[in-house]
Amino acid sequence: MPKVHVLPPRIANQIAAGEVVERPSSVVKELVENAIDAGATAITIEIENGGLDCIRIIDNGSGIADEDCETAFLRHATSKISSANDLFAIRSLGFRGEALASIAAVARVNLQTQTEEDELGTRIRYEGGDLVEHRRTAGTRGTSIEVTNLFYNVPARLKFVKSARAESAAIGDYIARLILSVPQIAVHYVNGGKTVYRSTGNGSAKDALLCVYGIGVERQICPVTFDDGYLKITGFVGVPDLARANRSGQTILLNGRIIRSNALSNALSRSFDTRVLIGRFPFAVLYLNIAYAEVDVNVHPAKLEVRFTDEQRVTRSVVVACSEALIRSYVPTIEIQRDDPPVTQSQTFTIPKEARRVDLRAPILEPSSSLRESGYSSLPPRVPTYRMPSREQEERPESRPVPVFITKPAAPLSEPFHIIGSAFDTYWYVQQGEFVYCIDQHAAHERLLYDALMAKRAAIVSQTLFLPEDVRLLPTESDVFFESKSELEQFGFVFSDASETSVTLLAVPQVNGKALKAEFLHDVLEFVAGFDEARPNDWFRDAIAQSACKHAVKAGERLSQEEIRQLLERIASQDTLLTCPHGRPVAIRFTKTDIEKMFKRVL
Repeated sequence: MPKVHVLPPRIANQIAAGEVVERPSSVVKELVENAIDAGATAITIEIENGGLDCIRIIDNGSGIADEDCETAFLRHATSKISSANDLFAIRSLGFRGEALASIAAVARVNLQTQTEEDELGTRIRYEGGDLVEHRRTAGTRGTSIEVTNLFYNVPARLKFVKSARAESAAIGDYIARLILSVPQIAVHYVNGGKTVYRSTGNGSAKDALLCVYGIGVERQICPVTFDDGYLKITGFVGVPDLARANRSGQTILLNGRIIRSNALSNALSRSFDTRVLIGRFPFAVLYLNIAYAEVDVNVHPAKLEVRFTDEQRVTRSVVVACSEALIRSYVPTIEIQRDDPPVTQSQTFTIPKEARRVDLRAPILEPSSSLRESGYSSLPPRVPTYRMPSREQEERPESRPVPVFITKPAAPLSEPFHIIGSAFDTYWYVQQGEFVYCIDQHAAHERLLYDALMAKRAAIVSQTLFLPEDVRLLPTESDVFFESKSELEQFGFVFSDASETSVTLLAVPQVNGKALKAEFLHDVLEFVAGFDEARPNDWFRDAIAQSACKHAVKAGERLSQEEIRQLLERIASQDTLLTCPHGRPVAIRFTKTDIEKMFKRVL
């Protein structure tokens, strides 16, 4: 066995950096949090090539004193906590003192800072963890830090970094949530020399939300207010139509800290109950404020995960707060004036003499000849004699009906069919010869839309919009849009102006004579963003399937007999598997024998 030895500081720092600096977005997060803790009211973030070539953070915070600059780059050096007791009530975003040391170990770092008390500032430079320069220089109050050539000295780590597009999307996503978390700070984000975000920093959470998602979302959000003395919740939830294919539209902030919590995300979904489709996630920006002692943020190096002392109470509060917000926005207040009739004297009810106690054991009388001749009888028909099957017969496997899930159109609806009716405004019952079909209207329509959209790759029809529509692009969508713009145009989209944050839509794909909504563009871009490299077949199919599900007739939506018949005729003409794009059956088939077995008519 090799001899045990202590690793050199440089290697130890590089190993430790792996826990803190996972990718360029981690660097941005750590440095921005330092700026916020320093009391900055304005922060500028600039990146090049997804942050791999350059990350520059400029703030107007308190700065770092000259004598503390080198100490700040040491591991476990911090000004934010001083004792173990401070861990139980952490108020700052950073507290471990590992960020600068970890970043300096895997990159080239230039820092220029100056406090308000100093006449001169300090310039300090590190390369691969080694101090290269430390001198006094003229400057202004605040800190400017530049990180270049990230992971240049750790090729194993650089090999696993995603593409520049993916890294830019991750940084942009963080900046968007940052703007939401600190509406009182003016944030300016520049990617490749182009301004992506510029928030006002006026302290308005709504203005911060509009800065990120655009003014078009204003009419689609519901304000959230909740305060029970233990937990205070404010923010916004989106209408069900704003639900997305993933949780990218959910931002949860705890005491100003961006967090991830499966428990809170699930609580948010429960608050929407059946208002959103399965597989869709509600849009929400929630600000949670709780006593610092009631939460532990010292769980993970990224400081995104937290633990609550009473998690059940917190999740219940989220459900209540969001549910009430939706109810207030959707249910109007109706005042009912009751005009109760005046109470007069008591009324006496008497039983007519004709009314007699009925003997249920008495034989059923036959109707009179006159009634029989007229074809009318006020008496119930004679109940036929019925013999219950024996227990052995009842438990025979062959006596139980087995419904068939239709996987091929084989002859099903190609012959004349009869619409029996619908149940729960969701399921249609159709008879064709010896078969009865139960058809899911949502799954059926979803399949039709999917097939029509997929077929459009060969024959595109665009529908020009009456008025051009500006579509807001999120950072995770912006890079994807410009890389996939030609493919989107081939599919039927027509664009005019396009920038890093928005695009003007002139025309959209047309399916079955109806133009798709602009939201379909978001569906496509969401799926494309999930891939590091282009995989057209995968992202196109998934995006089409998701859009078909979103635009199809919903379960519980009442259709007319004519609408049902038209859809059934279209189903009959399709030469495809009778399942929805997600694999659920469109129809279940019963034979006459299956139904008779259910009613014990046959064994």
